[in-house]
Amino acid sequence: MPLNKEALIRYRVINRCLVDYKYVSKKRLMAACHDALDHEIGERTLEQDIHEMKYDRHLGYYAPIEYSKEERGYYYTEPDFSIDNIPINKDELDALIFITTMLDQYKHIGIFSTFSGAVQKIVDAVNIRRILKESPLYPFVEFENSPMVKGSEFLSVILGAIKERKVLSIVYQRFDAEKAYNHILHPYYLKEYRNRWYMIGYHHELKEIRTYGLDRIVEVQEEPTLDFQDTGFNPKEYFQSTVGIIVQEEKPQHIVLRFSTKQGKYILTQPIHESQEVVEITENFIKVALDVVPNYELYSIFLGWGNQVEVLEPAEMREQMKRILKGTLVNY
Repeated sequence: MPLNKEALIRYRVINRCLVDYKYVSKKRLMAACHDALDHEIGERTLEQDIHEMKYDRHLGYYAPIEYSKEERGYYYTEPDFSIDNIPINKDELDALIFITTMLDQYKHIGIFSTFSGAVQKIVDAVNIRRILKESPLYPFVEFENSPMVKGSEFLSVILGAIKERKVLSIVYQRFDAEKAYNHILHPYYLKEYRNRWYMIGYHHELKEIRTYGLDRIVEVQEEPTLDFQDTGFNPKEYFQSTVGIIVQEEKPQHIVLRFSTKQGKYILTQPIHESQEVVEITENFIKVALDVVPNYELYSIFLGWGNQVEVLEPAEMREQMKRILKGTLVNY
């Protein structure tokens, strides 16, 4: 069991003893910790724990613990004190409620479900039950519902490999392939896009950076016979001219778009890319420009806006939009 987790358990055991009994001897506190952890702790560890409960600003307990020589035991100088009752202001409480609500949508993913109990304890510790009694019985915040996507079961293994700089062997089947193939990858980065996870790494045989969707991975395991290769991958630089996940080895193009006024206002509040700049705003339209590499994701976004957007520049991209739209009409 990690030391930090053990320490938190000991703090709670010490607190419970001090709440349940008026005076508690060192021997009794050490025995209680032994029962909780299944191994003995030393007197020095106990004294250090009490010191941290009293003075550690990161813990924030500032527990009023003193030792009585007459009673030969520790006690709380404030009878009603407990680390379970640490006061919290309204802004902090609102923030915690918001965060725990957001975490709830990911509880089905294995790597996050490990902490579901800890999240619930946080909720209990800040008196969420009391808040719920004072609040309406209907939900007042709803997050986008992310369905369970195949491949999220590999997140834990991949994250561990990235952190520990381990080489991975993956069995991968593309959507357009009839069979799966094995790939040796030096994993660098995980990226989520539109509720799907992608792993970016250096392909051992092809000697280049490649992207793999976790939902297409059939199997993943460490490859202990190979040393990890660090190519100096920088995710910010790698994706800086890209919208989405598909990176193409091309120079970014200066793209000018004209939106209807209504759609344009949405684009101003949620830019397509960090390079986006306003070119012109009139009563009838809003014109913006951005410098990115045109890829499948970018065309999909533009097509999703229908007649609310027009690609003005570059001419080649404008013609490609025409070809796509004409091909779409054939289906109707």
